[in-house]
Amino acid sequence: MSCSPSSVCSCGKSGCPAMYAAWLPRIAFGLVLVGYGVSHYRNLSGFIGMASGVFPSAMMVGTLASALAYVVPALMIVGGVLFACKKYCCISKVCILASLSGIIGWAGLAVLVGDGNAAGAMMPMIQNAAILLILYYMVKKASCCKGGSCPPASPSCCTTSK
Repeated sequence: MSCSPSSVCSCGKSGCPAMYAAWLPRIAFGLVLVGYGVSHYRNLSGFIGMASGVFPSAMMVGTLASALAYVVPALMIVGGVLFACKKYCCISKVCILASLSGIIGWAGLAVLVGDGNAAGAMMPMIQNAAILLILYYMVKKASCCKGGSCPPASPSCCTTSK
């Protein structure tokens, strides 16, 4: 049973349950991202110390990491809220992908070039971000109509149908 942009099912009944059921994982995933972002802001001094402490000898890289420590949680919060609301999906996609891939990239760089202790400390972070990226694509595909591409009347999944 496929849902149309309105609340009428293809079977003619009003209030398609599949359409409403697709909102639950989307809202849950958005709230998880918001929770991670708020958690990073609540422990901001530790997050900045961890981000900039990976490369203590390179002052410029440490300063960049400190600046990014403020930006990444904001991207997670904005992306999570927009994704849960299914508004501005292109902006939420950029925010989510930038924050999660930035975490994977920075932590992966720390594992490769940092000291030996960085690998053990960074691997859970890399695993969490990778799992969230996989969940993002699964939830996005499941919450859009017609297998990932929304109809032209509601282009809320940032895809164009031809």
